[in-house]
Amino acid sequence: MREALTSWLAEQLGSAVEIADLGRIATGNSRAMWRLNLVDGSRFVVRVEQGGVFGTSGAEEFRLMQAAHRLGCPVARVRWTEPTGAVVGQPFFVMDYLDGAATGRDDRSLSPALATDLVVQLDRLHHTDWAAHLDAGGADGVAATHLQVDRWHEVARDAVDETSPLIEEAAAWLHRHAPQPRLVGIVHGDPGPGNMVHDGERVIAFTDWEFAHLGDPAEDWAYLIGMRGAKTMSPAEWRTLFRTAAGVELSDDEFRYWAVFNFFKGACANLTCRRVFLTNNPAPNMAMIGTALHQTYLRNAAELIGAT
Repeated sequence: MREALTSWLAEQLGSAVEIADLGRIATGNSRAMWRLNLVDGSRFVVRVEQGGVFGTSGAEEFRLMQAAHRLGCPVARVRWTEPTGAVVGQPFFVMDYLDGAATGRDDRSLSPALATDLVVQLDRLHHTDWAAHLDAGGADGVAATHLQVDRWHEVARDAVDETSPLIEEAAAWLHRHAPQPRLVGIVHGDPGPGNMVHDGERVIAFTDWEFAHLGDPAEDWAYLIGMRGAKTMSPAEWRTLFRTAAGVELSDDEFRYWAVFNFFKGACANLTCRRVFLTNNPAPNMAMIGTALHQTYLRNAAELIGAT
């Protein structure tokens, strides 16, 4: 990998390069993250796909991050992309390395100042004037939500020979009850503790943009409450912080709808791990995500629908 990246980076930079250090810095399921330090002091992160896990594309992630950086959003600057997989066996892209405070991999705690800044920065991301930099692709009003439901429904259908009737019913329910968004903006799709670089009190950059898209920001707020930030504070505390820090009000109906959507999205995305397990990555976590975690998310979505 070092030799392949050395040659490839030399082509991108137009001059010879020498890698001083190359090491794995994260063990995420969808992407492998590698720290790349050059002898001249340049520091980068190489973000490598892992067999199509979660049905997301590194090229699309690169495009969204590039646009977000141009718009002044808190995101690492992306430099180059290699979409073919010919260099290291999987597609990848390279972005700048950002220094931040180190925390444990499973640490979901946030200082009050950092939690507040997270909410403020996420709200600013949602209100970014993206129109001149991103193609809406039909993402207008409630159509943006329907596009996302269809996207994840198709991911599930493509991942297995026959999808669960619960997935089919959940997709129909989500289409039937899709709320009219008050705003269509850049949605991160996986915001919260563990997916940002920070200095302990402020957000330096949001990371892990593979689920980013244009849509209803309520998706992010519900995800932060019910999933990535569930161990940080209670739903009531999160909603109070949304209101006081960003003036965001999330109704019970909105939270319920987007909680169903997020579990549905997770259930569909997790199905992709079955195919990856059977092909190029027979790791136990792939089997677990594609079966047990998929079923847990699907059951949670079904229970929420059943309670409405």
